[in-house]
Amino acid sequence: MKLLLAVVALVLVTGAGFCRADDDPDLNSAAQLPGLDQPDTVRTNLWLTKALMGEIVTHVVSSMPPAPASVLLVNEGSKQMDELFGGVATGILSDRGYDLFVAATDSAGQNPVDLIFSYKVMGVDLTYPEVGRTLGIWQRWVARDVAVTASVQVSTAPTGQLLFKDIVERRFSDRIDNDDFEDVDSDLYNFTTAETTGSGWQNRMEEIVVLGTLVGLIAIYFANTGN
Repeated sequence: MKLLLAVVALVLVTGAGFCRADDDPDLNSAAQLPGLDQPDTVRTNLWLTKALMGEIVTHVVSSMPPAPASVLLVNEGSKQMDELFGGVATGILSDRGYDLFVAATDSAGQNPVDLIFSYKVMGVDLTYPEVGRTLGIWQRWVARDVAVTASVQVSTAPTGQLLFKDIVERRFSDRIDNDDFEDVDSDLYNFTTAETTGSGWQNRMEEIVVLGTLVGLIAIYFANTGN
C-alpha cells in the first residue's frame, strides 16, 4: 500500500510541474484598469465589464469640451448592457461636472443642452478560453477574457457639429484561481457568465483517459516489481 501511495504521489508531483511550465507570467497586459494593483481583490465579471465600459467613456470624454456643460444622454440600444453602459457613463460624466439630461417625453418640455451623447453597446464578450488542470483532471485556474465594444457619438446642440463618432473596444485578460471562480462568474446578466473550455463530454473523456493511464502505470509498476 505504501508503494502504491508513493507511485501516485510521484506522478501527481510530476504532473503538477508540467502544468506550471505552461503558465504565462504576463497576465494583465491587455489593459490597466482601476484597482488592479489592490491585493486580495476578487474582480467579478460584472466589475470588469463596468471597468471596460468606463475606459470607453473616459476615452470619449477626452474629445468633449470640459464642464460646465449640459449633456443629453441618448440610449440607442434596448438591451441590459446598454442600460449598464448608461449607468457607467452617468457616473463618469457627473463626476466630471457635467449637467446630465435624458430625453423628455414631451419635446416641448426638453431643456436646451450643449452636447448630445449617444451610445449603443455592440457586444460584451466573456470567454474562458483555457483551463489549467493537474493531470488533466483537477482544475487549478481558469483563463478569462472580457471584451466590450460600443458605438458612441458626441455632437453639439443645436448645430449638430460632430465631436466624436467611433466604435470603441476595450479588452482585458487574466487568470482566476479555482477557489475564486464561483465568486467571479455570475448569472446576474447573460453576458457575465460563460462556459469554461472543455466543459461537457470532452472534459469527461479527458478524465477517463488520464485515470486509465494512471491505472496502467501502477499495474506496470507492480508487474515489474513482482518479477
